[in-house]
Amino acid sequence: MIDRYGRPLEDLRVTLTHVCNFSCFFCHMEGEGTESMQGLSPYQIGLVSRVAVEFGVKSVKLTGGEPTLRRDLPEIISEIKSSGVSDVSMTTNGFLLANIAGKLKDAGLDRINVSLHALTREKFKDVTGVDGLDRVVAGIREAKNQGFKPIKLNFVLTKRNSEEAKRVIEFSEENGIDELHLIELHPVGLGKSTFSYHRSMEDLEREIAKMAVKSEIREKHFRPRYTLPSGLVIEIVKPYANPIFCAGCNRVRLTVDGKLKTCLYREDKVIDVMYALSSEDLTYEERLELLRHGFEATISIREPNFKYMTKIEAQQA
Repeated sequence: MIDRYGRPLEDLRVTLTHVCNFSCFFCHMEGEGTESMQGLSPYQIGLVSRVAVEFGVKSVKLTGGEPTLRRDLPEIISEIKSSGVSDVSMTTNGFLLANIAGKLKDAGLDRINVSLHALTREKFKDVTGVDGLDRVVAGIREAKNQGFKPIKLNFVLTKRNSEEAKRVIEFSEENGIDELHLIELHPVGLGKSTFSYHRSMEDLEREIAKMAVKSEIREKHFRPRYTLPSGLVIEIVKPYANPIFCAGCNRVRLTVDGKLKTCLYREDKVIDVMYALSSEDLTYEERLELLRHGFEATISIREPNFKYMTKIEAQQA
C-alpha cells in the first residue's frame, strides 16, 4: 500500500512494553509515554502482523521499553514469524541478551540491534543509569556466537557522550559488528526535556566520509551509509527537522495499548484497533476484517512530520 505522499508501507515497529531496566536520559519512549506499561499478548501481536503482511509489511521490529523483559518474548517472535513476516528483528539494551540469545534465535528472531552509548564504565552508567557495560558487551558477543546477522549497534550522539563515538566505532570494527547506527538526539519522550544535549553529527559524519571506501543512500529514510576499510557500515540517522528522512519513511507503529501510530513525533495521527484485538464478541475473521479497516485508515492519514525545507537547508542536505 502507498500513502498519498507516495511512500510504501513495508515496516511495522511493535512496542512490547514500556518497562525498562535502564534509565537513559534521552529515551524517546517510542513517542508513547508510559501511561500503559504492559503490552499486547503474543496472539494479539500475531493478528496485527498477519494483516500487516496483507498490506505489504515485510519486516517487524520489536522494541520497548526493553523487549527482553517480556518473558513471553520467544512466543511473540514465533507468532510473528508464523504470520508470514519474512524478517523479525529486535532493538535491545543487551543487558539480558547473553542468557537468552539462543532461545530468541530458536524462536525465529533474524536480527538484533543493541544500544551501546558508551564504552567507558563511568560514562555508560552516566548515560543509562546502570553499571551494566560488561553485561551488554557479553550480550553482543553471545548474539554473534549464536549466528545473528547482521548485528547492529545503536549509538545516540549527545553532548554528554560525544567523546565515546570513536571508541564505539573501534569496538565495532574489532568485534566484527556488521553495522553501527549513529543517531541524533530526538526531542521526543525524555528527549524533550534534555534536548539541550543535542549535538550535530555534521563534523563526525564528515570524518567518517573521508575514511569511507564506499558511500550510498539507504532507501529506508534515505539514510546515508558509509563503508569503512574494515568492512564496518556506519549509518547516519538524522530524523529531526529532516524532510528528506521523512520522505523515505516506510514504517507504521503498533503501540503498547493497541494503536496504529503513523509517526514517532505525532500523537494525533493514530488509529485505535484495540477493540478488534480485545472484544470477546468477535470471531477470528471479524477481528481480521476490522484490522484491515484499521490499516486502510492508517495509510490514509500517514504524512511526513517534516515536509518542507528552506533553500539554505536544501543546499546543506
